[in-house]
Amino acid sequence: MFKVIRMVKRGEKSLPEFKQEWLERNRELKRAANKVVASVAAEGKVLGDEAPPYDGIAAIYFSTAQTARAAADKGLGAEAISVVAEEKVLFARPDADKILKAQGQLKVVLTVQRKKDLTSAKFKDAWVKSHAKIEHKVLLESPLQKLVASFAVPEEGKTPDFDGMVELYFASTDDIKATFGGPIPGMLRKDEETYVQMDAPEIRIIAEEYVL
Repeated sequence: MFKVIRMVKRGEKSLPEFKQEWLERNRELKRAANKVVASVAAEGKVLGDEAPPYDGIAAIYFSTAQTARAAADKGLGAEAISVVAEEKVLFARPDADKILKAQGQLKVVLTVQRKKDLTSAKFKDAWVKSHAKIEHKVLLESPLQKLVASFAVPEEGKTPDFDGMVELYFASTDDIKATFGGPIPGMLRKDEETYVQMDAPEIRIIAEEYVL
């Protein structure tokens, strides 16, 4: 499944005002896409974070990378991010769909850059085949409900804002704190050293997701 991932800042708007506007704006895109999922930065500092680098995230789904790319940059401001990506669910508990909500679902969004000596294809292969096996074994022992990975499909001659994005779904803020306060993040990061540029800037956002 292919999608356009968009990230924007709210500027001078309050978070509630931005949230209403962002959800309405993305609802209008449903007619031209297979599916639209919009997310807004969660209120409060769940992990003691500073203000999130982006306040709105949208995933607009299409059947092909070509149709996704045609919609990638439409209507975005200068500070926004737009990345065409392929999505894969790498981990999900059997009852995750019953626990996770369609409206206001909490998730942690993280982005990474691939190592400079790896192609996009090799980066994806390393994550799916190697890291996913470790994730499945480790994450079964955590409160995590679902893990979705997105891999940038770069246009020739252009460098995407990030190469990979992971969305980690939890049932509560307490589950997020328990996971990130324990040994699991460090265990996963150790494996990432083989294919992730560890000193590259990353984006981290605690968000509420809305399936439109």
